[in-house]
Amino acid sequence: MLDLNRIAEVAEEVARETFGGKWLRDIQVKPISEWTGEDALEVRVVLDQSVFRGRNLGRKASLMLNNLGERLYGMGEPRFAHVRYATPEELAAHGGHRGDTQS
Repeated sequence: MLDLNRIAEVAEEVARETFGGKWLRDIQVKPISEWTGEDALEVRVVLDQSVFRGRNLGRKASLMLNNLGERLYGMGEPRFAHVRYATPEELAAHGGHRGDTQS
């Protein structure tokens, strides 16, 4: 398994490729457990709020999930990466960064 810092680096690369670097504010990664008890990852992509205005991000969200999964799997990471999205404002409303975060 890759360490959380390396996973965050890979997730940042994929997010920049997918959404463009000017929109990306942060990447947060923490280990989680699936409902089956299997180890997994939560990858939170923090994007500038303006990226959500008038845009349908469904295709880009799918690309992010698929490209990140393929890249991590190719590097030997067996855990599934659940990708979540937030804005800096949403994080601030919840007391800042959520979870054990690496960026």
